[in-house]
Amino acid sequence: MMIKAVIFDMDGVIVDTEPVNQQRIFQYIRQYNSSVKEEDLNDIVGRGSKEIWDILARVSGSGKDAEELKEEFRFHWIPRHCGKIDYTALFRPAVQEVLSYARANGIRTAVASSTEYEKVKAILTEVGVFDSMDAVISGEDCGRPKPYPDVYLETAKRLGVSPKECLVIEDSTVGIEAAHRAGTIVAALIDNRFPFDRGRADVELASVADAILLIDQERKKEKMRSSI
Repeated sequence: MMIKAVIFDMDGVIVDTEPVNQQRIFQYIRQYNSSVKEEDLNDIVGRGSKEIWDILARVSGSGKDAEELKEEFRFHWIPRHCGKIDYTALFRPAVQEVLSYARANGIRTAVASSTEYEKVKAILTEVGVFDSMDAVISGEDCGRPKPYPDVYLETAKRLGVSPKECLVIEDSTVGIEAAHRAGTIVAALIDNRFPFDRGRADVELASVADAILLIDQERKKEKMRSSI
């Protein structure tokens, strides 16, 4: 099948934010529950905001609900304890290589993220790739979050291609599962800092740039099939 679109997850793929985000949340939750371990928070990676804070409300033992914790973290704890994240320092330059290759070969590009749209737009703009995307879809555009396939089905629809013609680059367990359920070609970016399950992926990538070789291989296979 010819690959007609490349869809990127954002956190962990375009920008290496997972460790920074995890550490901030870990320190915040520890003020309520000192027995929490970093690995206790691995399940939140790749999930939408509502799911993340529902999980954290249970783990914290604070007695506060998800919305109370989220508001306190974002508007009170972060300003007091953390500086602004420099997303340009966390940007994976190989993403630009893939985008340039895609443009040169008529391949559409998009971002499908669980993060809120305005934050996705701000981060992609900061690292200089927002205008390079044909579509930017967030969890807010879909009824169900990852690991449901909704965000990838919606992204394929907006790109005007079939899900099976899309190469998705993901890193987290829930993201890989979502892309698999959507029927896309799933490339899992290897990140051994987290115990992600990559079993549902079609291929593993050591670098985002490896997607170029994968697309080339698929295009050559398709040309051979069409010439028979």
